[in-house]
This record gives sequence, C-alpha cells and structure tokens, in this order.
Amino acid sequence: MAAADGALATTHADQVRRRILEGAARAFSVSGFQGTSVPDIAGEVGVSVGLLYRYFPSKADLFTAICLSELEAEMEALTRQLSGIANPRERLRQGVDFYLHQLQQKQGAGVILGALAEAPANDEVREVMRLRATTIRDFVRGYLNDGVKAGEVPATTPIEDFTEAIAMMLDGVVVAWAVSGPELDLPAVRDAIVSLLAAALQSSTAPEP
Repeated sequence: MAAADGALATTHADQVRRRILEGAARAFSVSGFQGTSVPDIAGEVGVSVGLLYRYFPSKADLFTAICLSELEAEMEALTRQLSGIANPRERLRQGVDFYLHQLQQKQGAGVILGALAEAPANDEVREVMRLRATTIRDFVRGYLNDGVKAGEVPATTPIEDFTEAIAMMLDGVVVAWAVSGPELDLPAVRDAIVSLLAAALQSSTAPEP
C-alpha cells in the first residue's frame, strides 16, 4: 500500500510540475523573462507562490527547465520531420521554416530577447542561452555532415565556418523580429535564407582563383 501511495504522490508531483512549466511558458511568452514575476507565474498556473518555490527555487530555474524541455522536444520533432524529405533543398527549406515557426509560436522571439538581456547578469540564464546556441550549431553541423555523406553537400564545404555563419544568420531573425514584430514577413525571410544558403553551398564547389 505504501508503494502505491508513493507512486500516486509522484504522479501528482509530476502533474503539478508540468502545470507549472506550461503556465510559466505562457506567462514568459507574453511578458518575457524580465517582465514576468514569480507571482505572475503563480497566478497563471493557479497555485500559491510558496508551492511554486517548492518545485523551482527561482524564476531562472523555472526558465531553465522550460528551455531545456522545449529544446529537446523541438529537436526531436525537427529530426522526424526532415527524415522523410528526400530533396535536399526542400529539407533545408523545411528546417528553416521550422525554426521561424518556433520563434513565431507563443512569441518565442520575445522570450529569447528577454533572456539575452538578462544573461549578462544571470549565470543560469546565460548557460541556457549557451545551450540553445550549442544545440542549434550541433544540428546545423549534423545537417551539413549528413549532406556531405549523401553527396548533397560539396565535400569541400568548410563545415565549421558554415555552421557558425548559419547559426548567426538564424539568430539575426530574432533581432529582426524585435524590430518588426508580427509584421515580419516570415515566408520572405525563409525564402531569402534558403536561397542564400543554397547559393553558398553551390559556390563552395567553385575552384579558387
């Protein structure tokens, strides 16, 4: 009986934790990291501030948990989506489209911008932003290396240079969002990025002068 009670308690704790993460994600998406207080999050979730602190010692800990959970889910979803696409340019297009959609969904770009503003003064948030950057670069690097193995990307492509440039280009969209907001033409941004990357990959086969 004690074991069953323990399992029920664990399940309840998991459910409360999940509710807190979901509510906090909604709150952060509206006001960003800096503009969201712990009482705001507690109100969104429908729990007391004290209960929230029992699960997460600080707002930064909560933000970190959200980011780690979302990063893992996003990379798994993207990998599944791209695995069924044979055409390399379409796979590239779908990958960029996925990234842009994540920024648009729940005002994700605003959350990232708020976290970047907080990062210089908060080690935990800075570490999350570093992890996000590393995850993006690892995915891009893997995409390019897989392309080389499949003969879709020129073997002469400077993988590390391209990885860094592509990751920085994608982060530039976050800045563009800060300026334009929902008025940013994401399909046009996607097409521009895909055209540039496709041209750059093709040019890597050109002989040096």
